[in-house]
Amino acid sequence: MKFYAFIFLSFTLFALSSCEKKDKPISLPPKGDGSVVQLEMGENYEFQYFYSLKEQKIVHISRYDQWDIGFETGENQHAVILNGGKGMAAFATGQRDFSKVGISDTINALKRWKIDQPCGQLDSLAIGEWKNKDEVYIIRLDKEGKKLRKLKITYEDAFQYKIDIGDINTSIPASITVLKNKNQNFTYFSFSLLNTVDGVEPDKNTWDIQATLYSYTFYDQNPPLPYIVNGFLLNPNGTSAYKDSLTGYNSITKEIAQSFPLSTRRDIIGFDWKSYNIDNNIYTVVPSYSYIIKSRSNALFKLRFIDFYSPMGVKGSPKFEFKPLD
Repeated sequence: MKFYAFIFLSFTLFALSSCEKKDKPISLPPKGDGSVVQLEMGENYEFQYFYSLKEQKIVHISRYDQWDIGFETGENQHAVILNGGKGMAAFATGQRDFSKVGISDTINALKRWKIDQPCGQLDSLAIGEWKNKDEVYIIRLDKEGKKLRKLKITYEDAFQYKIDIGDINTSIPASITVLKNKNQNFTYFSFSLLNTVDGVEPDKNTWDIQATLYSYTFYDQNPPLPYIVNGFLLNPNGTSAYKDSLTGYNSITKEIAQSFPLSTRRDIIGFDWKSYNIDNNIYTVVPSYSYIIKSRSNALFKLRFIDFYSPMGVKGSPKFEFKPLD
């Protein structure tokens, strides 16, 4: 399958036009003896889900697009993330004076824009290690680059961040204090509201996996291609996982699972458990992929995906099966 077909497996910036063929349901693998869950994210993936494997329930549902940047809340943590589902990006200007940064600094921005990589590590983020640099960042709020903002993070401690923000040509910033919500992994902020946003994420101790939109870069292309994808991320608060393509879901036991090297990469489950056939306009689940997940409570589970369509044949409804490995 050609690469241009593959990358559309989770490309979600636009809804399908009326002249395209309708999505078609696919043949599903036989159901096992585990729990089966289906999450209806919407055909354009506007809703994100937070799920607890231990409790076997949806913990929280929210719209992915109600926030712009998130501030890490741990006492010794200070990462600042972008909403990759909106196509956001950023770059450091190298300038300290907020008033001297303007639209002229974006002339060569095409080569400078950075998106957050989904693994979740500080050095993989667009803003990255901002401490001790004292510089202004330009933030792109959309993929088209029509909405630009300036950001300078001036202070952070165990309880709060202090930031200066404004439109791209604003000389005098708005100075805002963002309090850390210790119950969540991040405190979320909206540039349009100039305020924090509640209800994006549930209590960080209540969920294991998140179904959402996020940014991803295909580095095997020249130049590398940034895209918005639909997939699953781990809770950065104590979950880990392993992707297996050899054992087979039904053959995975607790003993086998314990031999796998688990990873804390947030995107270890990711988006490529499904593929896209551009000729037939159909998403299909990759049957060889299974996942071992260790929950916040150190319980082991095995999981596999079995569908991406609702019972009515609408895409954006990932269906998965999971089972505790007692």
